[in-house]
Amino acid sequence: MKDLLISHISDIDGVSPVILLKLCNRKFDYELKEIYELEKYLNELLQTNLDLYENIYIVDLTVPSTFYDKINNSKYKEKFKIFDHHTTHLFANKYSNVVIDPTECGTTLFYKYLKEKYKLNKKIIKQYVEHVKNLDIWLWQEKNDLIAKSLGDLFTIYGKDKYIEEMYLRLKKQKVFKLNKDEIKILKLEQDRIDRYIDKKNKDMFVIDYKNYKAGLVFGEKYRSEVGNALANMHPELDFIIIVNLSGGISLRTNKDVDLSKIAQELGGGGHKKASGIPLPKEEKIKLIKNIFKGCEIDEN
Repeated sequence: MKDLLISHISDIDGVSPVILLKLCNRKFDYELKEIYELEKYLNELLQTNLDLYENIYIVDLTVPSTFYDKINNSKYKEKFKIFDHHTTHLFANKYSNVVIDPTECGTTLFYKYLKEKYKLNKKIIKQYVEHVKNLDIWLWQEKNDLIAKSLGDLFTIYGKDKYIEEMYLRLKKQKVFKLNKDEIKILKLEQDRIDRYIDKKNKDMFVIDYKNYKAGLVFGEKYRSEVGNALANMHPELDFIIIVNLSGGISLRTNKDVDLSKIAQELGGGGHKKASGIPLPKEEKIKLIKNIFKGCEIDEN
């Protein structure tokens, strides 16, 4: 039998579980989803025949509380195994086959499970998993883990499919994790682009007051963590930074003692205390278009 892996689409913590499961030499299908897509997908999944799967893994995604009742009342209850680290998901630790730990990342939690089951003990795999953790929970600056930062940039450059294949082959064939010469050159160019992008977003930033907080708001589709953290450091007078991606969702970042997960949860999102996200529903995008192009008709198909 094969497995089904469901994970987050937007960063290396979401795609690295795919790499780890490939290293186990397991046959498996996988789906990478944004958080706002998850509930609909899971409801549809439970209507299908899941007998062909031995395990159904959900990693780095907050499963809606209502879905746990559906899982527990289904004949597939024991197939589901869930690994996550978002604070808004802590309620689920009371269920069996669920591990929620905000001090880790999705990849490290999944790795601990797979390591025992499939003997993933190679030094290079441990090194890679640590880099993913340092980037995802933003320890890379404190630990001076520049490879972790570089992996995030390579994910942006390569895209998810090429990144998965490149890292899988590296972890399978090499003994020590390192970047090659070509990647180092590319990353230098990429860092120059990031610095210019941050400078532009700083100039275009709006300052808003929201529920006794003062926040900086920018529109942007790239480098959300880099932009959010850089602007937070550049503007100590602000409580947090909002990055609005009109083709995706809204990201929140802070370096202050502000619990962004609570703010995000109030607005239909979730995440971590220092980094959270909010979905941007299609209907809100349509409202924006109609507000700009007054009187227009929109084909929503």
